[in-house]
Amino acid sequence: MALHLFPAPEPRMPLSAIQPSDDAATLYATLQAELLAGQPVTTLHIGGSHTTLASGRGEGEPALRSIAIGSRVTAATCFAYASPTEAELQSAASLIEQAVIPASAMLAAGSALYTADSGIRQIAIASGLQAQPEMLLTLQELEQTVERVTAVALGRPAAPDDLPSDPAFAATLLILRACLRHLGFDRIVIRSDGVV
Repeated sequence: MALHLFPAPEPRMPLSAIQPSDDAATLYATLQAELLAGQPVTTLHIGGSHTTLASGRGEGEPALRSIAIGSRVTAATCFAYASPTEAELQSAASLIEQAVIPASAMLAAGSALYTADSGIRQIAIASGLQAQPEMLLTLQELEQTVERVTAVALGRPAAPDDLPSDPAFAATLLILRACLRHLGFDRIVIRSDGVV
């Protein structure tokens, strides 16, 4: 019998079923109302226990998906140590990818990916971006940060690395990479809470 750490993704939910604290739906509504009206947009929120996506075009209700992976849950279930090992990172990445891939069917074609998550902002800064109200993190920059985390896990950073050692940081990094890679995005726009 197969062991599944993450349950199957939940079905699409109408906007009214999402709690006000779900930043993906809130950011989607803000972007459609103020900046990108009518353009295809997907928003991402990586929470402690769930990852939420909102995707659509225009003022109508977006397609919403809540995936049962989050930074705290992934860190607690996949990482036995304060600093994850390479094997733990690989195992977690595989489980995350399996949970994320089915969400690709609900995305608006040609959409741009946005977030207002502070954890993703922390990843962007760790990836070398300057802190600004709006930042653009590419998949290539993200992959370089994953390589740095893996090097630390192997005990061989090229130079002293100031990456956060918090397991939730590593989990958020892997979830973000899976979302970009497997949902067809080559970048994510990170907006500060003040811009939202």
